[in-house]
Order: sequence, then structure tokens, then C-alpha cells
Amino acid sequence: MKKGDESFLIMANSDRPVMKVKFKDIETYQGSLTQPIKENYSTAGVPYVSFPMVNVLQLDKLDDTQFIFLQRRANGDLDVRTSNNRSL
Repeated sequence: MKKGDESFLIMANSDRPVMKVKFKDIETYQGSLTQPIKENYSTAGVPYVSFPMVNVLQLDKLDDTQFIFLQRRANGDLDVRTSNNRSL
């Protein structure tokens, strides 16, 4: 996804909220990710931002400014939704 001059990786995982990572942070990361994280629920490595979007089962890019996702609601329903780069 793009917003202005920046490019982002948006990723979903059924166990975590949707996350946004700057490609520039990935490119310039100097550390190593070969050691396990010792503390539960902590993070290490490339910084990211969590979106307030949970239970996203699938996510895909529509174009440079929009993405589409399949999300399970609390009542069990599945919704197909879209979002744009304003939320980035």
C-alpha cells in the first residue's frame, strides 16, 4: 500500500490484529531475528503499528490505495470489507 511517498506492508493473521510495517524499516533493519523472544507477548525486530482490526481471516490489495479483507464478527458472521489508505 502507498500513502504519499511511503510504501507499507499490511498483514493479517487470525491470532493478531492487522499490522502495518514501513518497507523502509524492513530495508534498513540492522538486527537479527534468529533468537526467540524471551517474554510472552513482547516484540522485537522491525517496528509495526497494530490496527484496531481483529479476526481478519484474509486480506488482499485492491490497488495502491485500497485493500479488501474478510473478517469474522463476534456473532460468527463473515463480512467482506474494504479500507483505504486514510487509515494508514
